[in-house]
Amino acid sequence: MSLNTTKTILICIGLALFLANTAIPSSLSYAQGQVKPEVVLPKHYPNGFDGFGRIDRIAGDEVVIDDTLIPLASYVLYHTPEEMNAPSYLFVQGKLVGFIKNAENAIESLWLIK
Repeated sequence: MSLNTTKTILICIGLALFLANTAIPSSLSYAQGQVKPEVVLPKHYPNGFDGFGRIDRIAGDEVVIDDTLIPLASYVLYHTPEEMNAPSYLFVQGKLVGFIKNAENAIESLWLIK
């Protein structure tokens, strides 16, 4: 194999690696980070949530939001646009909510959006 052929092969490999690197996102992560629904939120609401969606089911120590089962912390705070520390019975199936999780990945606060 000649020197020119080796250089050509190495250049092609380098170019292929460069193109593959630009096509694949650099941070493949399943962590959602904070999201904010596209609605006007009350001033006492946080700037973002760990997630949001419609309640499919809520009972005991768990909630299903948009088909995702999420544990509830042992003490959950419930908030509505009208009041902080609202009663939990306002959070029923079909309601759109935002939520904040604690370090154990359990919901520690639910925020009624509509």
